[in-house]
Amino acid sequence: MIQAMYNGVSGLQAHKTLLDVISNNIANINTIGFKSSRMNFREMLSQTIRAAGEAKSAGMGGTNPMQIGLGVGIGSIDVSQVQGSLVSTGKPTDVAVEGNGFVVLGDGQAKYYTRDGSFQLDSNGNLVSASSGMKVLGWTADVITGLIDTTVPIAPTSGIRLPVGQLSVARQTSNVQFGGSLDSRGGTFGAGIDLYDSLGVPHTVSLTFVKTANDGEWQWDAISPDAAGGASVGTGLIQFDSLGRSLTASGTLSLSLAAANGAVNPIVATMDFSGIKQLAGDTTLMPTSQDGVSLGTLDSFSIDKTGVISGVFTNGMSQHLGQLALALFSNPGGLSKAADNLLVETSNSGLPQIRQPGAGSLGNLTAGFLESSNVDLATEFANMIVAERGFQANSRIITTSDEILQELVQLKR
Repeated sequence: MIQAMYNGVSGLQAHKTLLDVISNNIANINTIGFKSSRMNFREMLSQTIRAAGEAKSAGMGGTNPMQIGLGVGIGSIDVSQVQGSLVSTGKPTDVAVEGNGFVVLGDGQAKYYTRDGSFQLDSNGNLVSASSGMKVLGWTADVITGLIDTTVPIAPTSGIRLPVGQLSVARQTSNVQFGGSLDSRGGTFGAGIDLYDSLGVPHTVSLTFVKTANDGEWQWDAISPDAAGGASVGTGLIQFDSLGRSLTASGTLSLSLAAANGAVNPIVATMDFSGIKQLAGDTTLMPTSQDGVSLGTLDSFSIDKTGVISGVFTNGMSQHLGQLALALFSNPGGLSKAADNLLVETSNSGLPQIRQPGAGSLGNLTAGFLESSNVDLATEFANMIVAERGFQANSRIITTSDEILQELVQLKR
């Protein structure tokens, strides 16, 4: 009877732990990125009363072992990695991971991992976790070119900074595209274009197109009031075929500034003449586009599915600012839970493979959404009833054993 009571106690303890796991799942029904847990029971040691016996003769068979179990214990508590539903927030700094992977966070000393993509900007423009304040880790783009080098290892200090309203950029003109038509009957025509230096200052360039004595040939000359010593900015010829199509792909402008004020000097730009035609009629030649921009300040940003953060500046320029990183583990169930929806690697989780979202088997990011908890409330309530019945049944074992012991004690009376 004493052993039966101990068995009942082990059952009470195990089912009490099961209720703890279930209650934690239900408590986190609205926790962002939460992954539910399940508990598995295991049989504890068994007391062998009689060992198995082998057959002794042709007429006698063997016997099975005779054992009495010594109760129940906790076999494992596993974490379900099932994808949670995505909930729209409309906040550009929020991201949800669709598929495998964990967002990487850092406190400057160590790296942490999470499925909670509720991020925000701090006073310094750092992208941080809204719950823990840890910096979101990733790769920072080159300020000038916007190129992102994803081969650089991610360290606990590899935070991403998005200084909205603080970061200013400009871009020097490198390419100018022309379109329209030149009157095949001849004449002199002009066109103007602003070339931007590396500091974002515009410099006006005036171009003159004059038809030469040769059929289908035009000479162009360029001058600028900002040129040093009034020197020519560029000159050349444009050839057209009998159908009025340009045979000259491009020309080159080289503006040596009289007052560069620290900007790159000279400004060298390629002019694309391939879109110009020579037709009979009014001249419509004009510059259609150029890639230089004036000074602009970071106004807003967006995050695409591969984690690339693109900034939009007040001058209309768009440039990459950085890229979020995702970590993949061979055994994500081996990660250890910490506070604030954080996870840390363990000896059984495997080493993190940190790459850009969408690479290999890593999932993608969806901005403006968060991943909800994957807790199934109906399943948890059903498991709660099972746990309650198991607890009640084990309590009856203790009650019944106590009553039998009481009867045994009263036999002497």
